[in-house]
Parts: sequence; structure tokens; C-alpha cells
Amino acid sequence: MKSEVKILPLLPLRGILVFPYMVIHLDVGREKSVQAIEEAMLQDRIIFLATQREAQTDDPGEDDIYQIGTVAEVKQLLKLPGGTIRVLVEGISRARIRRFVLGEPHFQVEVDQYSEDFKKNSEIEALMRSLVYQFEQYVKLSKRIPPETVVSVVNLEEPGRLADIIASHLALRIDDKQNILEAVNIIQRLEKLCAI
Repeated sequence: MKSEVKILPLLPLRGILVFPYMVIHLDVGREKSVQAIEEAMLQDRIIFLATQREAQTDDPGEDDIYQIGTVAEVKQLLKLPGGTIRVLVEGISRARIRRFVLGEPHFQVEVDQYSEDFKKNSEIEALMRSLVYQFEQYVKLSKRIPPETVVSVVNLEEPGRLADIIASHLALRIDDKQNILEAVNIIQRLEKLCAI
């Protein structure tokens, strides 16, 4: 697992968590968050998404935000009436906050961005097969996930991508999702998902 240090604007998320490879719309209304999005758009469209520990907190401080989050690219931006912005983001990779660089007019953080380099072995392949099988069973029981999702997941060769995409489809509590996001080690991540 290699890491690269970057300084990025931070968008604290309330009641939602974004995994790498996940594409999602977010409605952003808090002034600091809007400023962070605007800063990302002025730079290279890259932003750091980290979930708040308590969704009710309106003005989170450094201790209210999980240390591990997702570096994401802002794909699209739409200004809505009332000052809210709807952004389409795509998760790129995991990252850990090293330190907060700025608090005003928005949060800016220095992060260690992790890149996944893996070598498949028999243990990883067995965990991947087990996870795909369990996900197929989950989709059969769940009416919320379309069956074609399984088809797209079955063909994935990268274990980290497989784990993150499956995790993004599961109906889990935020702290359980955060636990998976914090599993930087691929084997641990696959094992945690199989256990769930």
C-alpha cells in the first residue's frame, strides 16, 4: 500500500459515506461546504469527502469528522434555488487526514492518499469467491438491488474494487461502512465484508 500526500478541500458529509468507485449525487448547502466545492472547482475538481461522527452537528470541528475518507472527483455541479448545490462525485481512493491546514472559509486538509497495489493469491481469490457468492444471496433476498448489479460485480478482477462496490450496495449503518472504509488492507476488508 503506497501513499501520496496531498492538500485538498474537505467536504464533511452528514449521514452518508462515499466509497472509492462510488458515483453519487450530494446536496450541499452549508456555507463552508459550498466554499469547499467552489475551491475544488477552481483547482483540479478533486475534493476530500469525510463523514461526520454525528449527522446532527451543523458546524463540525476537527474532532467531529472521521480521519479516513475518500478522495473524489467532482463530475458535475448544479446550482439549485436557495443557495444549495447538487454535485455528482466519483470516489477515487481512500485517504487519511494528516492534519487540518485551514478552518476558514472552508476546511482544507493534508491527506495521505492510498493507492492499491495488490498481488492476487489463493487466499484473496477464495475471499473474493466467497464474497461474490454471499452478495448474490443478499441480492436475491433484497428487493432493493437490481439483479444486473450482480452481473457487473461478478466480472470484477480487482479485490479492492470488488469489496468497495459491494460495500456501497449494502444497507449498513454509517459506523459499519466507516469500519470497511478504514480497512486499508485488502484481505481485512474482504474478511470484514464476508463477516457482515
